[in-house]
Amino acid sequence: MTVALETKKLKRTGYFPAFLAGGLLASAFPLINMLVRAETFTTLPGDPFIILMDANWQMMAMLNILVCICGACLMYHTEYADNGAQKMDVLPVRTGNLFWMKFVIAALVLALMVAIETAVLAGCVIHWFPSYEFDALELLKSAGFQWFVTLPTVMLMLVIASACKNMWVSLGIGVILVFTMSIFPQDNLILSLCPFSSPYQTLAMAAESSRVLLFLGICTAETVAFGVLELVYQKIRRCAE
Repeated sequence: MTVALETKKLKRTGYFPAFLAGGLLASAFPLINMLVRAETFTTLPGDPFIILMDANWQMMAMLNILVCICGACLMYHTEYADNGAQKMDVLPVRTGNLFWMKFVIAALVLALMVAIETAVLAGCVIHWFPSYEFDALELLKSAGFQWFVTLPTVMLMLVIASACKNMWVSLGIGVILVFTMSIFPQDNLILSLCPFSSPYQTLAMAAESSRVLLFLGICTAETVAFGVLELVYQKIRRCAE
C-alpha cells in the first residue's frame, strides 16, 4: 500500500523520467567514447569489459550519484510542499515505513539505471571486441556490485533530504559532498568506503585488492546505520514539534 502511495506521489514530480534520462545519459558516455577513440581501447591487453569499466565508470558513477541526489530532493520536496509532511502525521501510516518505501523505490530505480548502463557497456564490448566471450554471470555480478555500493549514498541522501525542508539546501549539501569526495584519491581504503565515494569503486578494482566482501559488508552496515539514524531523527523531530 505504501509503495503504491509513494509511487503515485512521485508520478507528478518527473522523478521516473529523470532517472531514465540520467541512466541514458550515463550510458551514452561509453558509447560516445568508443565512437570517438575506439583504437585507444581496442589495442589494450586484458578483459575488454574491465577496460571499458575502468575508462568510463568514474564519470558514469558521478552521473548516477547526481541523479540520486536530485531524486531524493524531489521525494521530500513533495512531502514538505503545502505542509504535506504534517498532514501525513495525522494519517494511520508510520512515517518510518514511508521513508523505507522511498528507499525501496530509489533502490529499484537505481537498479534499472545500472542495468541499462551495464547493458550498453556489454554492447560496446561485443561490437568493438568481436572475440570477446560473453559471460552473463560476470556482467550480473558487476552490475550487482555497482548497485550495492551505491545504496549507502542513496540512503544518506534521503536522510539529508528528510532533514531539510528547503529542497535547495539538501541539493546543495549533496552536490558539495559528491564533488568533495570525488577529488580525494580513490585508492585510499578509508575514503573509498565512505558514501559518495564507494560508488566509484568497480568490482574489478575491489577483486584485485581482495576487498569485495569488505565493501559489501561495510556498505550493508552503512545503509542500515543511516536508516536507523533516520528513524531516531523522526522521533526527535516529532517530540520537538
